[in-house]
Amino acid sequence: MEMQAFMKAIFHDTEENGKLEEYKLGFPIGQDKKGEVLLAQKHDKPLTIRNTCATGVGRTDFLRRLIITLSCLYEKEQACFFVLSPRDEYGELLRLHSLDITVPYIHSKEDLSKAMDTLKELMRMRATGMGYPRLFIVLDGLEDLPDVPKNGELSEYRAVYELLSHKPNVDIFTGVDLSKSIFAGYPGVFLGIGNCLVTTHESGKADVTYVGEDSSLTLPTPMVYPNAPTVGESVKFLNAVPSK
Repeated sequence: MEMQAFMKAIFHDTEENGKLEEYKLGFPIGQDKKGEVLLAQKHDKPLTIRNTCATGVGRTDFLRRLIITLSCLYEKEQACFFVLSPRDEYGELLRLHSLDITVPYIHSKEDLSKAMDTLKELMRMRATGMGYPRLFIVLDGLEDLPDVPKNGELSEYRAVYELLSHKPNVDIFTGVDLSKSIFAGYPGVFLGIGNCLVTTHESGKADVTYVGEDSSLTLPTPMVYPNAPTVGESVKFLNAVPSK
């Protein structure tokens, strides 16, 4: 799916059908077979955290395009993105003018620890009423850091989940290979009740499921999501669009 076609459908719904706030809180992630826009989040206040998780091949590309989508829905001063990932691809988003995003250098457990200290300070400031109205934390590939435990427990992710539990106006985007973890058979336990799991397949196609109250997953809904043009080309295009 072309990014511009997806954004055109979203803008039509926000302008003609008054869905801007719904999309800002729900996060458009793709379209089903009928062409209906699918949302990652259906509940404003989940049990513990709002976690949109992507697994499978292409999960990093999916999350980067989700961030680009949200940059078109939020004003720059309304939202901040903080990335904890060894994936260098996120650095490409630093060039997007409409996006406030921080991408620390993380290639070791020590780097991650320092970035976590920054996140804790950011959360302390938010508790005093400072900072952006909405905060997005992106976690991707932490299990691949060379000096973290390879036991499949994904403790690096769960430490962030615990820090952000019950925090208002904070959302988490997770990219992780669940198939190699202890949660492979019980992904709902890892995600949290009410949250979303996107399993990416071949480029631009995925299945989306949601975690029920008993931590089981709903039946998968096939969807397509933006996969063209490249992220770099999308950034260049959006930077050339005149601001309002």
